[in-house]
Amino acid sequence: MSIEKISFHCKSVVGKVKDLLSFIVVVLTIVIILSCIKTTSETNQESALIQNSFVTEKAIEANIAANAVGINTHINYTGTIYDTRYHDIIKPRLAELGTKHIRDHFGNTTINARFQELAHNYNIKLLIINNDGGKDLETTRQEIKRLNAINPDKPVVESIEPANERDNGWKKTDGSSDWERLCIYMENYYTVFKNDQATANIPLLGPSFANTRKSAESFSGVCNKINSLIDIGNTHIYSGLNPENGLSGGWEISLDVAIANYKKISGDKLIIDSETGYKMSSGQSGHPAVSQRTAAKYAPRLVLNRVKKGFERVYFYQLINNSEDFGLLNNDGSPRLQFTALKNFISLMNDPGENFMPGTLSFNLDGDLKDIEHMVFQKRDGRFYLLVWQGANCSSEGTNNNNYIDINNTERKITLTFKEKIASVKQYRPSFDAMPDGNGINPVAENKNITSLVLNVPDHILVIEININQ
Repeated sequence: MSIEKISFHCKSVVGKVKDLLSFIVVVLTIVIILSCIKTTSETNQESALIQNSFVTEKAIEANIAANAVGINTHINYTGTIYDTRYHDIIKPRLAELGTKHIRDHFGNTTINARFQELAHNYNIKLLIINNDGGKDLETTRQEIKRLNAINPDKPVVESIEPANERDNGWKKTDGSSDWERLCIYMENYYTVFKNDQATANIPLLGPSFANTRKSAESFSGVCNKINSLIDIGNTHIYSGLNPENGLSGGWEISLDVAIANYKKISGDKLIIDSETGYKMSSGQSGHPAVSQRTAAKYAPRLVLNRVKKGFERVYFYQLINNSEDFGLLNNDGSPRLQFTALKNFISLMNDPGENFMPGTLSFNLDGDLKDIEHMVFQKRDGRFYLLVWQGANCSSEGTNNNNYIDINNTERKITLTFKEKIASVKQYRPSFDAMPDGNGINPVAENKNITSLVLNVPDHILVIEININQ
């Protein structure tokens, strides 16, 4: 082959290679451009997905949670610790707890003067229970008038309750509950208090029942006028279980069923739980006992659970211990863990004042959200409070006296993301005063100028204080 032909052939090959390389460059450029377009599109889609995943929730007034906590007392029990240690245990512990509501019976002149002192000096008002015999309506009315007239700006009695749990107390000869007697009593109850101007505006509670499964429905079938004789519904719900449990309505029914049963009496009226709580011993089938540690986890969760269901108030049974072992205080007046949990809860959520219109909070919770519960509150100064917790069971056994076993659920990592930058975020674990469980009303963590953070959510309440603009 001549030199000229070889040279021509080489030039031809080189030209083809250049063309091929140019083509490859063009193809790669197109691929890169398409890849960038795809990546940008995916990023935009992901951004849109995150944006769309935010929820905007209307907050609840924080003080509604604090004000929901009430306590059963037996200040009328003369000769007991409620009487003999009133001045150095009962009164100071009630003030320390921070509750503004107690439930009790009238007693002698000395006892009733103590109710007056609690109302006038500590703003702790009384839900008065009429006596079980059903014959004290007139004397109760007169004593309410007398006490409330001493200082009309600080009434002692804020609400009135009929005789306690008459499904257990008034029986026919065949052992069934005497609903006819209770219906007549409720008519008299309404007449006595509503026909006196001094007591007419004090809310009248409906009858309480021990049996959440049957009694309210059964009574409503006999006393069809009962709804017109009451202002507020009145449950006694004990289960010994975690508040979110499917059988937490007592008597092996759900809370929703227990509420629905009572609404056959109260209709759409407000409901309070004038007795509830956890006992430390004497557990039995259907009502297990729990430890102080478990009760400290459950008690604030129970308040939030009831508020979420529309209850106005929850009266824990009871302040100081007796043989029933429900006390928030030990026999010597020292606080149990559940006393501290409620005290800290009230302190953190307390925000007294006139009602106001809370705002909204936009946020996202991401991660393993199984059993994760939350509620949003706001204080008058604008701070939001996001309360998050695992609605988990924290106890097993307990049905044979006090053979309970604590369950400490592993904390859950949840990412909290805000729709806007937040100036300050503080975290509290109020159910316990000692780390690693909690630090009472002192923050365990604080972050500034953030849009997201990782939460370690325990099986007791985690309070997130959110100050948007500080």
